Amino acid sequence: MRVIMPRFSHRLALKIVLPFAALTLAIGAVGTLTATGELSSRSQGAFDAQLVHDGFVTQSMVKTGDTDRRAILRLLTGGPGLSQNWDKTPALQAWLERALTIHPNVIVEVVDTSGREIVGVVGHGAMADTVTQSHDLSGWPGLSYMLSGGVTTIDLVASAPQPAIFAGQPVRDAAGGLIGAVLVGDYLDDRAGGIKASLPHDDITFYDVNGQVLATSLNISPSQWSTLALDGSTRGRVSPTSVVELSRTAGGPGTEIVSPWVVRTANLGYVGTVGSTAGLLADTNQLRIILVTLFLAGVLFTLAIGIWLARRITRPVHRLVEATRLVSAGDLDHQAPVTTHDEIGELTDSFNQMTRSMKEKSASLRTTMTQLQDTYLMTIEALAAAVEARDPYTHGHTRRVEEYAVIMAQALGCTEPEISALRRACVLHDIGKIGIEDAILRKQARLEPDEAMRMQKHPVIGVDMLKGIDFLDPVLPLIRHHHERWDGNGYPDELRADEIPLGARILAVADAVDAMTSDRPYRAARTFEYAKTEILKGSATHFDPEVVTAFIKSQRAIEDLLRASAGEEMHHHPDSDDLGGWRMHVVGR
Repeated sequence: MRVIMPRFSHRLALKIVLPFAALTLAIGAVGTLTATGELSSRSQGAFDAQLVHDGFVTQSMVKTGDTDRRAILRLLTGGPGLSQNWDKTPALQAWLERALTIHPNVIVEVVDTSGREIVGVVGHGAMADTVTQSHDLSGWPGLSYMLSGGVTTIDLVASAPQPAIFAGQPVRDAAGGLIGAVLVGDYLDDRAGGIKASLPHDDITFYDVNGQVLATSLNISPSQWSTLALDGSTRGRVSPTSVVELSRTAGGPGTEIVSPWVVRTANLGYVGTVGSTAGLLADTNQLRIILVTLFLAGVLFTLAIGIWLARRITRPVHRLVEATRLVSAGDLDHQAPVTTHDEIGELTDSFNQMTRSMKEKSASLRTTMTQLQDTYLMTIEALAAAVEARDPYTHGHTRRVEEYAVIMAQALGCTEPEISALRRACVLHDIGKIGIEDAILRKQARLEPDEAMRMQKHPVIGVDMLKGIDFLDPVLPLIRHHHERWDGNGYPDELRADEIPLGARILAVADAVDAMTSDRPYRAARTFEYAKTEILKGSATHFDPEVVTAFIKSQRAIEDLLRASAGEEMHHHPDSDDLGGWRMHVVGR
């Protein structure tokens, strides 16, 4: 019987790889998040430090601008040239244009004691080579106060015609009388652009004391400036010793550091240095993509190595499992290949040793079983011979029936196992007669009906005697049914047609042929031609038509055997003084 070995419900390779794959994924994911977080934090820290540095640079450049304005102011007011040309507008204009040689973008304004513009000169900035006169500048913050003698210097932010920062001081004549004031300044747009030129990655925004935008280098329209305004809370946190950091979205994502805008003692407002975080975010995202790519590549490489190693481990196991299936199916010659020298290799070698031992023991067991079967068969055949010995007229009957049956079975194309079972059935088919009384078995006349019924039980008796002997299981149906008829009128089970085993149908014809061509106490042996005629008459009633056809095809070989047997049996007829009686061979007719 073939043994079906259970297959793995889960692949061993997956059991080896998956835990390490999950662990690799977990460690890689945590490592990637930690690394990107740390790098992002460091990048943010470096960005913040750079922004603070740029804020100091901005403050330094603002102060440098203030210093430049005062230096120009001192140049213009030093000496008597300014006061001497005060009433001479062309000469005064020429005097003022001296400042333009030092600072091309400078703005110079000269006003009288009422704050009205005498002449104004704008350098080569956004309003290059512009000369203005007679504008009322008295509304500029602190200008009237300085002209009234309140202060000797002033720093102010003028919002018209466009925001600009000025430094100014009074002008006196040779007698010391106040004749007006001179102011030197530059536009905040130009100043923001100049600082941005030195800090190309940053933008500069100037706010007034109320937090409103005066000028900015950000690439946004003036209508959006209101989004940059500083609220009171933010302005309150800005001091000379502290700055405020703000997140900005106008003009792109960025961070702004707001610091105070103080010139000497005057608080002019606030200066904001905006650093764009777009590059930082892009670098961080790119870094994350690189890390994730490296991580995934590492995971795939780890999985590939893991699968390769797992297959190297499991391949011998699969070979061993396959060898187990083959051995369990009966192939004891199969040896599993030993491909490793580890524990699996030792297991495979132990399995091969076990298989060799099983093969040796199996061979010994087969020999013992064969001997035991032979012993059984010899004992049973001895019983069958004893049955024949009780009836001298049946001497050699089983041998002849076997020869005839084998010839017909070969003509029908039966297999070797079928022919082997048929041979044994021929030898043992009448062994049940051992249970029939001698008075019936050796009766010299025809049997009475009750005696015939008793005789018909010999197939069942024979099967009961042989039942339980495993190797004779294929033979038992042939013994039980060799007296069944094709038309269903046979015994013991009244089977019909193909319900009757083929071997039993062959045995019925062979048994009938030998019965008719052998001597009986109530008649002499019939000729082969007579037996052939009777067999043909019984086709499709007593016998299987196909078996009858095989008999006709094999008649020459059977007739040769019959002639050979006739010579051998001449010396085995019963003695004339044998009073034991004779029986009739029952063929169902």
